[in-house]
Amino acid sequence: MAPLEPSIAVQDSDPNAQLIDAFVVPTDTGSAVLVDTDFRRLDADVGPFQIALYSRLPLSMGELAVIRARVEADLFAHAVRTATEGRRWVLALVTGLLEMGVLGVLLAFFFLNREPVHAVVVWAAPLGFLPGLRYVWRAVAGRQAGARARSTLELGELLPTAAVGRDGESLARLRDLWRIAGEPDEPRDLMRLERVAREQVRWPAAARFYRDLAGAPQVSAPPGRLAWLRGLTRTRRGRPYPLTHLTARSR
Repeated sequence: MAPLEPSIAVQDSDPNAQLIDAFVVPTDTGSAVLVDTDFRRLDADVGPFQIALYSRLPLSMGELAVIRARVEADLFAHAVRTATEGRRWVLALVTGLLEMGVLGVLLAFFFLNREPVHAVVVWAAPLGFLPGLRYVWRAVAGRQAGARARSTLELGELLPTAAVGRDGESLARLRDLWRIAGEPDEPRDLMRLERVAREQVRWPAAARFYRDLAGAPQVSAPPGRLAWLRGLTRTRRGRPYPLTHLTARSR
């Protein structure tokens, strides 16, 4: 297998740019592009965006242009979906504080007027306030992501040239994935690639990518005893690893 090389029509990264890591990964029919960057963390106020491309072999000008167009479309589509998050976080926070005050008064009343039936109510009352607190948590936690998304829509710029991906760990993961995928007498089906990415390469984003391509359900962590509570309080996020479904030419 040929070593990883810088692709044509790419250059060193702009020192002021925020990099969007894009990897050309193997598939069952050839190769595809995986974008392994959380768009919620990109802030247009810091500087422009630039694709950091990791590819096993050089790409043509046309392939690079298509990759850039798809990444740009994914980036701004994500910004549109996220722009409304956290706009009313102050109102949500005030509402949450009022709910906590009401809950405190209610619990104090039950404590001062203790009756056997109150024991059940004391345990059940906090559960009734959880949906409201969940909304407050999401509104406050999403304020930065929403602000960054609005900044992307107003000021966001994706540089026209891609940069050469230089991160050593990322290069090693991509190299190992291609090496294992190219082993003789081994089928290159999507679910095998998913297992390779998850168990051998330790690349969760690639594993999710292959499961998504194969239409398989995503693997979730064991629920645990407090999974129901974590589900109520977990901050809603967009897809953590936005995907660009672009089939490149077979290698």
